[in-house]
Amino acid sequence: MDFIRIAIALLATTGLTSMAPCCEEPRPGPFAFSYPFDLELNCPQDFYIHLDGLMVQAKQEGMEFAIQNSVPAEIIIIDEGAAPAHTISQGTVEGFSDNDNSWDMNPGIRFGLGFYLDHDAWKLDFDWTWVNITNYKRANATTSGGHMIPLWLEGSGTADTSLGTRDSANWHAHYNTFDISLGKPYFISRYLVFNPHFGLRGGWIDQHFSVSYGGTKAGTRVIAHGDNDFWGVGARAGLDSDWNLGKGWRLFGNFAASLLSGKFEIAQNFNDTDDVTLNEQYYQNTPNFEIVLGMGWGMYFNKKRNHVALGAAYEFHEWFDQFNLRKLFSGANNYANDTVSRGNFTLNGFSLRLQCDI
Repeated sequence: MDFIRIAIALLATTGLTSMAPCCEEPRPGPFAFSYPFDLELNCPQDFYIHLDGLMVQAKQEGMEFAIQNSVPAEIIIIDEGAAPAHTISQGTVEGFSDNDNSWDMNPGIRFGLGFYLDHDAWKLDFDWTWVNITNYKRANATTSGGHMIPLWLEGSGTADTSLGTRDSANWHAHYNTFDISLGKPYFISRYLVFNPHFGLRGGWIDQHFSVSYGGTKAGTRVIAHGDNDFWGVGARAGLDSDWNLGKGWRLFGNFAASLLSGKFEIAQNFNDTDDVTLNEQYYQNTPNFEIVLGMGWGMYFNKKRNHVALGAAYEFHEWFDQFNLRKLFSGANNYANDTVSRGNFTLNGFSLRLQCDI
């Protein structure tokens, strides 16, 4: 009787097994939650270093420098005995923002190093970013008898009768940031790593903007110069994410924002009918943010004592209210000026990273 019962149980078990669905790939899991990220190097020193090459396009609002008046200036009489007025016909604003090709690609570097701490696998990062920016734009009158109306000159020298046809502008800037951040990389799932971080950012952006106007003041060339320098220190926080694909490949997306308390130093010279010089210094809180999206690949070497990784990314950086030069305008010898804080400063482009973990 016991033999019969055992046989029936075996047959039932075999039947249920044969009826169970067959999966070619295993189910995902097991999953870990808040597990510290670790490269699992042999004899790790918990130190890493990276070097990035940057090729970015710098842009800034508010640097229009002339209006192209396509047809000869016309003098009209509004009322009997009234002063003549000059009109703009088929006018076109000229500046760096005309099209995307007006902004050159500029080189830069980023150097960083970091340490993993024994306390709960926290890590400490140090990063320095530098970009050298140069841009040049030329604008000429395209029709016979046309004029270029300057936007950065003042006083009676801006009359149509003294305007030229060939203008050009130069923009040169040095961009530097230094970041210190404390982060905690950990697994959200088997293949997703989050690294929330916070810290300090120091930054300085030194700019020189000059416009050369041809044909003003009886045929001579007149140049308007402006220095727009900023430095600041403040708080920075963000979130980095790694989406591991397997076999060393990964996608990554990073976001960070900062608020800096800083100082602007403004100096301008309008070399026209009068030699006008303006100087201004003031303090202001300045926000900025950055987004990085890319793909990377890494491998172990030296008997898994070291790890090397490559990464390529697209970066976007936005700094608010950076361009604060004043424009003077008047048809007489007295002056008025427009508002400031009209120009956001942006960087967008590509970066290539080489990192070594020890």
